[in-house]
Order: sequence, then structure tokens, then C-alpha cells
Amino acid sequence: MEKIILKKYLPTQSHNYFNGRLEGKDTRTSLQLDIKDKNKEEITFYINKGLVGMNVSFFLGLFSKTILEYGVEDFKKRYVFEYEDENTKKLFEKDMEYGIKAVLREITPKNLLERLRGNN
Repeated sequence: MEKIILKKYLPTQSHNYFNGRLEGKDTRTSLQLDIKDKNKEEITFYINKGLVGMNVSFFLGLFSKTILEYGVEDFKKRYVFEYEDENTKKLFEKDMEYGIKAVLREITPKNLLERLRGNN
């Protein structure tokens, strides 16, 4: 299982918060998550203490494609989050759950037809 140290994808070492949809998309591209998703690779995202959270925009840029394409259960099964300490875990878990809910609320061409048909 690949282990990704997420703080490496902050804009500078002085930042402690992940922010911005474009930055999330850039990180997704750098990590080649589209390829890893297609290959059903399992990934551990390591989150160091001192980091305080992830804005929903960054979450959407980084993870929405995976969740929309493969579902929440697949996302939770293959994408494991490991935290350096309990305080960091508490901060990030709320952001992660909020991010998942935001993804599921998003309107995409794929789910718009399903919503219009009343399947959602």
C-alpha cells in the first residue's frame, strides 16, 4: 500500500491548512489518482500533527472524482487516513465527513440525469 505524506502538497512549509479546489485538483494530478483509482490501488494518506484541516474545496478537488466514480464505500476502503496524533485526527475527520457529504450533493452531468429521473 502506497503511503502519501499529505503535508508535502501544501503550497509552503509554513501553511498548515489545505485550501482551494484548484490546489486539490493539482494534488490529484500530481499523485496520479485517476490511474491509481482505475487500478484499484489502496493508498494511505498520512497527516502530520500541526496540520489543522482541509477546506471542502480542496477535498472536492482531490477526492470528488473518486467518490463520484467509485462510491463512498470504495473510497473509504481504499483511501486510508493515518494521523500522527489524536488531535489532528479529530480536526480532519470532521472535514472528511463534511467533504464526502459535499461530494454527494454536487450536481454532475452523470448524476443530473439520475436525479431528474428520480433515482436519487
